Amino acid sequence: MKYSSRIFRGVSVVAIVGGTLLSVVNSSSGTTPPMYGALSNFDVFNDTGQVTHGFEVELDGISPLDVPYEFGAPYERYGNPTVTSIHGGLDTLITYASPYDAAAGWQVGTPIPAAISTTMGHECWTGGSTSYATLGCEHFGFGLSANPTNVIYNWLIADPAHAGHLVAGSSTSTGLPILAPSWNVQPQPNNAPPKVQAVVIAPETDGAGLCGDAVWVKVFMNQAASKASLGHLMSGDKEVPTKADTSSKGSNGAQSGSEPILIQTGGECSADNGSVSSQIQSELQLSKSSLSVVRRYEFYKYTGSYDSESHEALSEALSTMGTLTGNQMVALNLNQGAALDLAPPTVTITTKSPGTTKLKTLSVTFSAKDNVSKTFTFFCSLDGAIPKLCTSGLKLAGLSVRTHTLSVYASDQAANASKAARLTWKVTT
Repeated sequence: MKYSSRIFRGVSVVAIVGGTLLSVVNSSSGTTPPMYGALSNFDVFNDTGQVTHGFEVELDGISPLDVPYEFGAPYERYGNPTVTSIHGGLDTLITYASPYDAAAGWQVGTPIPAAISTTMGHECWTGGSTSYATLGCEHFGFGLSANPTNVIYNWLIADPAHAGHLVAGSSTSTGLPILAPSWNVQPQPNNAPPKVQAVVIAPETDGAGLCGDAVWVKVFMNQAASKASLGHLMSGDKEVPTKADTSSKGSNGAQSGSEPILIQTGGECSADNGSVSSQIQSELQLSKSSLSVVRRYEFYKYTGSYDSESHEALSEALSTMGTLTGNQMVALNLNQGAALDLAPPTVTITTKSPGTTKLKTLSVTFSAKDNVSKTFTFFCSLDGAIPKLCTSGLKLAGLSVRTHTLSVYASDQAANASKAARLTWKVTT
């Protein structure tokens, strides 16, 4: 399989929902800065109007070495992505892609959704919804050890002119980017808890001298005495913030974080000499017991009018706040307290392969081990199908005459996934 990348300054999507832990280390004279890990996961709907066969994420300003983690098997149909350096080593591209067979074509794809709804970041994966195979959305992700200067998403569709190639599904140079914050941790003297800043910048534009699209944003926040993990951000549990973050302000200081904030950048709009802010700044002095900060950003369409020449938003009335277009969770963990569980479990299939058999049924048992977790979630995939939740003692029936391979994955309580254990056998007449 080959693909041709055509990355634009935006992405054609309808709803983006997810969770992100970004990593930055800042120094301060005479103090040791807090340090923390990085994960990012989000849901995205297929709005291309056709079945897609992959997805790509461009991370500007960082190298593949800054991407220590990619969300993949067994949590979504495309498996593990590839991470490559692009633009002469200046940027990084993460690519999810279906296997391709010259005779059978693309082996997996994301269907066109019958409807688009807010998923809160935890439905579009193999353990999130029993309807995942037909929902028309995916759950992608990656880990970061540095802040990218820009993040660009795009669906990949079959290239009609070249069999086995994929091209970007967007037909325009602008779209709806995922707006994730850049973090700044400020250590305080006398071992006081640090101040944590998060900055979200409005979407960019390719138009010279033009303002980018305006976006309405609501910000929610909580801090907790426990660390946030990937498992929490995937499951949408009580760590998801529901209270407005009153520390969030527009860059011109005119809007309160307890109310929606309209942001816009590019052209003359970047100067913040008008009423619309170019970014949202949030600052929190952590309490002594806090080990994590979780923020949730809700993004809404701006439905007001624009200036015909500069594309500047002409109204900040709340009546111009349209439908919800995205929901992004972000979390920061400090380095004190118990370490997060980052080690994947190992899974073992205890059933022996029957080799060659005429039996069209098989019962399979398996188990898992881990250095921390005592309970596990298992995912099973027969002959390359989308992994599904399963339990030991899995009963397979109606097996066709062919060689079969069962892949079994284990996920621990922190959502670390094992490598696949595989059982292969042949059913004959």
